[in-house]
Amino acid sequence: MNRIVLVIFAVAFLSGCSPKMRSAQSGARPSPSEVIHLKVQADPQLNRYDKASHALLLCLYQLKDPDGFRQLAQDKDGVPKLLECGRFDASVVNARLIVVQPGQNLSQTCDKGEDARYVGLATGYYGLGKMKVTELFALPTRVADEALPGLLHVDLGAQEIRNARVE
Repeated sequence: MNRIVLVIFAVAFLSGCSPKMRSAQSGARPSPSEVIHLKVQADPQLNRYDKASHALLLCLYQLKDPDGFRQLAQDKDGVPKLLECGRFDASVVNARLIVVQPGQNLSQTCDKGEDARYVGLATGYYGLGKMKVTELFALPTRVADEALPGLLHVDLGAQEIRNARVE
């Protein structure tokens, strides 16, 4: 288990933004409906294991279809696969690995991938038993001529996802 966590940390530090994310940083401003805003609030006792708090891996998936994510989230061997933060099937538009520290309040923005209709979250808590370690949401869509931004709030508790919602 420790070896997997170390490999994932190494990948997180060595990987950069996807090409679409880089274009947003280079000055091109996407419309609000093309952006996902992520706000994460982490418990000071985040990922508590062996009397200490630890950093947590959070993988943010943008998906065309939720079925593959849902199947992996329900399978006991599926969550480690989701934590690889890769393209587990053709429905994955984008995957982004984020490392969250205990007590951290994090705000990030990423471009909404083309055809992305859902957001999936997978977290790497030490106790992957029956705790709530994944979430799946439909992204807001355009209503009339108003573009709705995807504002994703995630409250990470000590041992599981305490609350998550899209506005």
